[in-house]
Formats: sequence, C-alpha cells, structure tokens
Amino acid sequence: MGLIRYSAFIGGIALLGHHLLDMLYSKHPLHFEGDVDSKFEGLRRAFQQNFIDGWEAEGASVAVFVKGKKVADLWGGYADIQAARTWKKDTMTVVFSTTKAVAAVCIALLADRGRLKYDDLVSKHWPGFAKNGKENITIEWVMSHMAGLHYFDTPITEEMAFSHDLMRKVIEDEAPKVAPGKSSGYHAFTYGWLVDQIVRHTDEKKRGIGQFLREEITQPHGEFQASFPN
Repeated sequence: MGLIRYSAFIGGIALLGHHLLDMLYSKHPLHFEGDVDSKFEGLRRAFQQNFIDGWEAEGASVAVFVKGKKVADLWGGYADIQAARTWKKDTMTVVFSTTKAVAAVCIALLADRGRLKYDDLVSKHWPGFAKNGKENITIEWVMSHMAGLHYFDTPITEEMAFSHDLMRKVIEDEAPKVAPGKSSGYHAFTYGWLVDQIVRHTDEKKRGIGQFLREEITQPHGEFQASFPN
C-alpha cells in the first residue's frame, strides 16, 4: 500500500501542478501551422480541436504519409508555454513510449529471420532469465505486457541504467509481480530493458537494441536514431 499511496500522492501533485500552469498560461492565443491534403481536412480539425478542448495543453505535431506521399504535416501550440515559445516545424520532443512500437519492429525482424518465435520461452534464448517464477514467460508475453514485470523491486541507479550487464542481472533476479500470462499490465519503464536483453540473446551478432535498430533499420532506411549508440 505504501507504493500505491506514494504513487497516488505524486500523481495528484503532478495533476495539480499541471492545472495551475494551465490556469496561469491559458491566455496565450492558440497557434496552428502546417498543411494537409484536401481529403484530410478532418484531421486538421481534429488536431486543432484537441487544443480547443484542452486535451493538448502545450504543443504537438503530427505527420501522415499514405503510400509514400505526405498528406498531412501539422504542428501547433507551444514548445515552452511559460516563455510563449511557439511549436515550430522542426521542434524536437521526447519520443518516450512511442519507441515501444519501434522495439517491437526489431523483435518482428528477428522473428522473420528465424532467430526467435513469439511463443518461445524467454529462457530458451536467455537461460539466466529462468528464475524466481519467470520460467514459463514467453517472448509474446513480454511483447504484450503480460510478463508481470511492470516494475522492478531493485532501485535502478544511473550506473545500472547505462550498463546492460547490470540490468541483465537485475532482471534475472526479479520475480513477477502478478501471475505471468494472465493479464496485461503496462510495462512503462521496464519494457525497453526486457526487449533489449531479448535482442542481445537472439541476434547472431549479440547487438543491443540500439545498435540493432541503427544498423538494421534506421540507417538503411534513412530514419532518425532514437537511442544511445550502445
């Protein structure tokens, strides 16, 4: 209960802070730019309505491609609402959990190459994982947030976060928080470390997910890189 109460307290403080900032800076005029194909005017309206209705309190952007053709490129709001700095076409933002989909593509590529199967036990490729109730967890359960590892009991230090060997040991020593495979619980902060280790244990070159993504997907296709080199 201590963790739940603490999380609720922090969440309440965050919501209160966001509400107060919204009250203080809501007088800034709405700001929208960009273009859409005539067939996608509804997207422009929906994008702007998010700001009008208050669902987007600061800034955002969206681009849509259909069969290789850009049909929408929109941005609006503020990159720094307190400084009244508007969101630009090239404003950078934290991608955060959108990278989970990119991580899933890396696993899909390894599956396509026959390096793994989704119904494989994680321990088939990573024997050290088979401890403390994790013996029957499949790769599919990890990818669908059903591994029961949505948080770690071990406090993660900065040194650990930047060391795949230390994180491997942390994961190996962890136990599921709920019965694996029974229900989905969003692995918000643990997903990346779990998938990274699966990639390291199934890729024939033993690359981490950042290097695998860069060499197999982003560089060949001219996409941006969303991780540290190692």
